[in-house]
Amino acid sequence: MLLTIGDLVEEILIRLVSPPRRGADTLVRSARLRGGSGANVAALVAEGGGDVRFVGQTGDDTIGHVLADDLRQRGVSTRVTHLGGTGVTITTSGEGGRSRLVDRGASSRVTLIDDDVLDDVSHVFLPASVFAADPLASAMDSMLAITRERRLAITLGAPGTADLEEIGGPAFRELVSTLEPDAVVLNRAEHLALDCAPREPLAGARLTVVTAGPRPTLVLREGSGESVPVAPVPSIRDRTGVGDGFIAGFVMSRMTGADGVAASHAGHRVAARVLGQLGPTTGRRS
Repeated sequence: MLLTIGDLVEEILIRLVSPPRRGADTLVRSARLRGGSGANVAALVAEGGGDVRFVGQTGDDTIGHVLADDLRQRGVSTRVTHLGGTGVTITTSGEGGRSRLVDRGASSRVTLIDDDVLDDVSHVFLPASVFAADPLASAMDSMLAITRERRLAITLGAPGTADLEEIGGPAFRELVSTLEPDAVVLNRAEHLALDCAPREPLAGARLTVVTAGPRPTLVLREGSGESVPVAPVPSIRDRTGVGDGFIAGFVMSRMTGADGVAASHAGHRVAARVLGQLGPTTGRRS
């Protein structure tokens, strides 16, 4: 079983169809989706038929309960508590750019993670956001101790811009060195933001996997690296959750014993299916 821990929030997509006008209404297109890398990876793994458990917290409000129910309906085993208000991420696109506004809400306010969430688990996915703010960051300590004691494989997601400001690049690299994860998955911009050379693996990680959109993915090890081509995607509907799609496919493949190149191909296939949908889904149910 895969265990994921992290945010479960509402994601609001806003596409600008014309430039915003100060002091006047601006027409947009919008959609409301599930957000949070930990939750998205869990949902995508379940959609692919994988056995997965998600641990997180939403607000004790209507949208929080709806989001948790959505995961369960997709086949995810959930350990979701409800307290406070559910977080929201607002993503705007169009007019030459894409930006995100992030309020993690209750997701970062987890104070305790029960040890039994690791029962029957063989692999753990942790987005960097779980280390960005207390009390969740502190709540991870005992769980990580048991993870290391049981020698469970860990895949780490890299910090985005906001997470990197909270954690700090040197601290994240030290975390990787300490945890010695099976893999760290990050995009080219995140790799650069950690002050890494173009083909530099992160010390401590068995694999450093650097994605670059339609360009080849790099699978880096100490002293070596391989380039994994990305097949063209015939139709792109939305880019939301594509990185989570890659991680879901990559981790599922690694759990079957695949090497980094084969697992990256699997990640590309799931990411391509996500690109054809609105939001972080392959359009399948378990």
